[in-house]
Amino acid sequence: MKKTFLLVTSFALLFTVFCQKDKKPGEAFYMLDANMKSTQQENAVYFIHAVKLYDSCWQFDTYNLYGPIISSEQYLDEKGTQVNGMFCYYNKKGKVDSSGVYLKGFQDGPWYFTNDTGRFCLQKDYIAGKLCAIKNIIKIDSLKHLQKDNASKAASNEVEADFVGGQSRWIYYLGKHMNYPERALKANKQGTVVVQFIIDTEGNVTAPEIAQSVEYSLDQEALRLIKGSPAWIPSTIDGKKVRAYKKQPITFKFEAN
Repeated sequence: MKKTFLLVTSFALLFTVFCQKDKKPGEAFYMLDANMKSTQQENAVYFIHAVKLYDSCWQFDTYNLYGPIISSEQYLDEKGTQVNGMFCYYNKKGKVDSSGVYLKGFQDGPWYFTNDTGRFCLQKDYIAGKLCAIKNIIKIDSLKHLQKDNASKAASNEVEADFVGGQSRWIYYLGKHMNYPERALKANKQGTVVVQFIIDTEGNVTAPEIAQSVEYSLDQEALRLIKGSPAWIPSTIDGKKVRAYKKQPITFKFEAN
């Protein structure tokens, strides 16, 4: 488990690289130097985006200045002293490395870890900070596939969640609603952001998170597009609607002058 380095003794002034008109109430940007210490804008190597999601939930996202996300952490307070909520850590390429939940300061429930390919490979189960079990996800998945192959006739009829209208409507939705961020354009940034989220039984998008990061403004635009999308077609098993996880890539690309 990586030690969180987000908490610093003091924060710098507002990160003026970001447009003030886009800053929302309960939101701030702070600059950090190469040692994760508070600094001035001209010396910044990293920055923190802090935002109030709702009462008693503040999220702190730590980013490379013009690169992928490093960590996303949730706290009960705006100073980031009371650990509580979803935590995600990312590798140098911006892919999720590990993720899980803290409850009142302790790791609680399943924590997931990925391998070099980005596949979830290990699960550690905690109860109030105590490690209770370690599971090899790849081995478990392999056994499940084997059981399905050996009992194909009895296998359930599962249908994955999908955007209403399929791929063509999804492309239309992106073309109509995507706004290429000015910050990314000025920094000559492009690439594919992957957002993971849950489609509930009504087709609503819930709990969106960055699974593959490119750069702050592109990540934010990808999250906005997912959060603002129309209801999806929920996943079903044997005709019954179920909640399901979904990973959706969104590619940002511009033509060079």
